[in-house]
Amino acid sequence: MSPPDVYGPAAEFYDLLAAPAWARLGPLLRKALDGVDPQHGPLLDLGAGTGLSTEAAADAVPGARVLAMEPSAGMRIALSTRLACRPALADRVTVTAGTVHDARLPPRLCAAVALGVVGHLLPAERAALWRELSQRLAPGAPAVVDVLDRTAPPTRAPLRLATRRVGALTYESWSEGADDGWTLTYRVREGQRVVREHAVPLPWSGIGIDLLAEEAGAAGLRCTRLAPDFAVFRTTTREEHS
Repeated sequence: MSPPDVYGPAAEFYDLLAAPAWARLGPLLRKALDGVDPQHGPLLDLGAGTGLSTEAAADAVPGARVLAMEPSAGMRIALSTRLACRPALADRVTVTAGTVHDARLPPRLCAAVALGVVGHLLPAERAALWRELSQRLAPGAPAVVDVLDRTAPPTRAPLRLATRRVGALTYESWSEGADDGWTLTYRVREGQRVVREHAVPLPWSGIGIDLLAEEAGAAGLRCTRLAPDFAVFRTTTREEHS
């Protein structure tokens, strides 16, 4: 049985309301990928979603081939539409429908991006991910990871994240926290009247960068934190182990 497509219901609204989040994530991702050599292999984008991270990573590393992995069919539709609007980008991006655990990865990667991913993984799955990255990343190549922003976690009370006017309608995204993740609620309003509403429960662990650094260190990856919720992992040399 296929796993549930938890992000599918969000695909319609994601790009419309993602601008505030990506105003922060975009510069962090560019900084993390600075100096990546595309000659070392393709760039892996895990959980590529609608392609915001794929596009940003491809633009940050000109000439890199990108392997975009996204299990949600709804998100892949949006990703494919993005590629259709940018033929030059489409020439560089290969989209696959699985996860890192059921895909054939290239032997070498120039970088990896996993935004909005690790909080969905069980400890054993994260350990397997660190091993894969440690084996496949070129020496010094970055793996870019984020966690829940502890400086602004989802509150128990509904919190409006973003709003945008599109034609005669207003689109809103709301977040409400829980012990094991949070719920995103998307509302479409015509004036004060709600014409559509979709709630998207998102299971997510409260893991932080410190624990990820400990896990990844066991696989030979060292952590550099770029923000409280954003870090880069790189392979360590034998000298650093000693």
